[in-house]
Amino acid sequence: MLRLPKNQGIRWLAGVLGALILLGWGIAAHAQFLGPGRFLFPGSGSRLQGSQEPAGSLLNAFCQQPPAEVARKSQLRQQANRSDVAWAEYAQILDEHRAALIACRSQRWPQIQAIWVRLHPCDANPGVLDQVFDQVVNLGYNRVFIETFYDGRSILPDGAGGIWPSLQPNADLLDLALKAARRRGLSAYAWVFSLNFGYSYGQRPDRQVALARNGRGITTVLDPATALSEDLGSPGEVFVDPFHPLARRDFAELVRRILQRQPDGILFDYIRYPRGSGGSSVAATVRDLWIHGEAARKAYLDLAENPAGRALLERYLSQGYVTVRDVQQLDAAYAEEPRWRQPGDPWPNPQQVLSLELLDRGAQRDSTATEQRSGDLSSINSLESPQPLGDPTPTPRAALRQERWQQQLWQLSVEFARYGVLDYLRQVAQPAQRLGIPVGAVFFPEGNQAVGEGFDARLQPWDRFDPGMEWHPMAYARCEDATCVAQQVEQVLAVASPQTFVCPAIAGLWGQSQRQRPSLEVQMAELARRFPQLPCVSHFALSWIEPELERSRRTCQL
Repeated sequence: MLRLPKNQGIRWLAGVLGALILLGWGIAAHAQFLGPGRFLFPGSGSRLQGSQEPAGSLLNAFCQQPPAEVARKSQLRQQANRSDVAWAEYAQILDEHRAALIACRSQRWPQIQAIWVRLHPCDANPGVLDQVFDQVVNLGYNRVFIETFYDGRSILPDGAGGIWPSLQPNADLLDLALKAARRRGLSAYAWVFSLNFGYSYGQRPDRQVALARNGRGITTVLDPATALSEDLGSPGEVFVDPFHPLARRDFAELVRRILQRQPDGILFDYIRYPRGSGGSSVAATVRDLWIHGEAARKAYLDLAENPAGRALLERYLSQGYVTVRDVQQLDAAYAEEPRWRQPGDPWPNPQQVLSLELLDRGAQRDSTATEQRSGDLSSINSLESPQPLGDPTPTPRAALRQERWQQQLWQLSVEFARYGVLDYLRQVAQPAQRLGIPVGAVFFPEGNQAVGEGFDARLQPWDRFDPGMEWHPMAYARCEDATCVAQQVEQVLAVASPQTFVCPAIAGLWGQSQRQRPSLEVQMAELARRFPQLPCVSHFALSWIEPELERSRRTCQL
């Protein structure tokens, strides 16, 4: 007996109701936002001027197929391998639904409605990917983000050159998924974890040097038996040092093999550092930063412009602070002021390597001949002779310098950590950009925020991501009416360049709310009302929206 997917009729009815809501909200905004490069406000009557939907189209406001069409396609798919006639009819309905989806999305907001999809080993079995992507089309999506590397596993058959285990060594799941998606008119991106290389990578003895480390000397490979509960994230999460060339080479090889399959785009997720819970969710001292690995430490010390600067940076990184005695010892050991440059600046850059102390002195000089010479480094040092190492009473000048250095070095360290993320993203994106393949960065809108006297431990500088990349903010805020979700999107749009392609990811279910998370219809309506200029919205994820399909695919019980 043919069975409809669970709640299919309810979902479609919810879509129809959503159309009426959208139409009511859209009437007033219709004329206001009509213009070049913009889409009409969604609703059952919002078509581009002079265009028509395919004859007989019954798609709702979210371009979803009605239950009868879903049932007919499912039946033909099941019969296709047993009959040439059924196969031809199945191919025909795929073409019909493809044409209807393309026409519908061209006339309704958003132009692109995307879905995130994780694949499983059983998806390589005959007909499984057909069922998956048939349902993607049924739900009105015209773009799919295919999870290609996650939790330390690749869906490529060779595991990206043997660096990571393959999810399915006997099939090229990415290639199969790309073909199945495109057959149905879907654009298909590869979606990859980027600085989270997974548990398997963390177990390799030859890759321990590439792992991120904090100031307590630990990596993100944690033993559940001994680690603090607030330090534990997902068991599969193992982060690498973004500065380490070995980690970069390994990831570049993965990207190279993915690009050989020619996806329509590639999304880089986990462009950030780990975030624990409780106190571990905030970086408040340099020891909380994941910049103490072999390569990161070397890159940090290489910011120094002179031996005194290197000695100061090394003390701060090792101790986590600078004392007045450290200032006195550095004065005694070096006849020059410590100097360093900012991360990313070319070496040398005298305008930016002078310490904050020198700049402050230059601003405070008066008319005396001695202070007029304060711009000269040797004159400054002669003004403040080093205190003997045995002097128990620090001078006020040394105490002032210690306080300023402490603040300046903390700011330098945070900026250095952020720079590591930005430079890593820039490098890994280049191969796709050279091929003209769209590149996107996935991020949390709150991942770059200050928290108290520190910062969100993820230190995700998304506001400085390349504006030529696609931006995919994960707007997962929880509230009853979706206003908090819209606020996160607004936060991103306020920073993004007008030319930046922004595609917010929202989480939820069709036709029902769940734990302060409104239905997708409600969230979409709020975004459409406030941001009709958005070209794209994505939903996370197919596994949440179709839990029964997800379970059957995991257990090969389709």
